[in-house]
Amino acid sequence: MPHLYEALTWTIDEPRRPREYVFHDGGELLANATRVQVRRPDEAAVPYANPHAQHDESHIVLCVAGPDQTPYFYIDRTNDPMRPQPAHVVAPNGGRIGAIAVSTGGVKGVFKLMSGQQGGRFALLDGYGNQTALLTGPGLRNPHEEGTITDPGGTQIAAFQTAHSSYGERRRSYTVRLFHPLPEPQRTLVLAALIGVELMTPAG
Repeated sequence: MPHLYEALTWTIDEPRRPREYVFHDGGELLANATRVQVRRPDEAAVPYANPHAQHDESHIVLCVAGPDQTPYFYIDRTNDPMRPQPAHVVAPNGGRIGAIAVSTGGVKGVFKLMSGQQGGRFALLDGYGNQTALLTGPGLRNPHEEGTITDPGGTQIAAFQTAHSSYGERRRSYTVRLFHPLPEPQRTLVLAALIGVELMTPAG
């Protein structure tokens, strides 16, 4: 059975409930990303699970696990309409691996985004806040171009293609291609990156 951490290419789809994803390669399942129910403080007095939890976008936690349900990592994001919040990447033992955060790239980056020359930019940060990679999506001028993931020196380490998902009009499918194996925590952050970006995008 193929292993998520050995794959150099994988596709991320959202085939079932919103905010739940699968990683696969050529039809072979690599991992599932399933939503973990989180109880808000204001629900503490309610003696039953929130029946609307799957539609609650205020706090989303996903468990990325292998086909045998062994957890690889968690992606945890709280929504704040006043300030974009990062998607935190957490180890099964609770240790912080890092985060996926919006990176404007300064005035020049904002101009390129607004003009459609390039898409959104997201920093892949390690547990100490150091940037291990930068993800840049395709711009509105060329939405079918590949997105890129580069290391801190600007060398491209991966590419990804965004497509419309066959599972829903507003859902996206991503195919990621690594150029070579990556060290940790860079590898896990690249695996988590596009789902982290998805959690910053309104659900389809």
